Amino acid sequence: MKYLSLLLASSAFLMSACSTTPTTTPNAVSSTLFATQSADTVALTITRDSGIVGAGCKIQVSIDNQQVAALRPSESVTMHVPAGKHILAIDTKDAGSILCTSIQDAVRVNLERNDPVSYRIRFDTNGNLQLLPTL
Repeated sequence: MKYLSLLLASSAFLMSACSTTPTTTPNAVSSTLFATQSADTVALTITRDSGIVGAGCKIQVSIDNQQVAALRPSESVTMHVPAGKHILAIDTKDAGSILCTSIQDAVRVNLERNDPVSYRIRFDTNGNLQLLPTL
């Protein structure tokens, strides 16, 4: 019984160590597009979690099929995107490393004026890449 308890505790620790965790103080990255704020734009912030899973791969961020930034762990980008419907996508492909396989996720967002939006990029314990809304 003692061996089983130790095995379960070790498994739980290893599984928790294999996922990423939210970043509290991300490093800011500049966007290649959507850098200018205006009355018709909405602040859209995307923050990549910290952690070891996928740490060797940059994650490409795209809006409406236009690449806007590449994020490493604990990095964040804020863009000023025109209000309306957009496709927000992330991908490890073409991220500058031959070790990174293509893992993707995408969401449809409806940006409304004066309503800033934030998303989080995380890897789960199975190595799946996820794009999740945050508060």
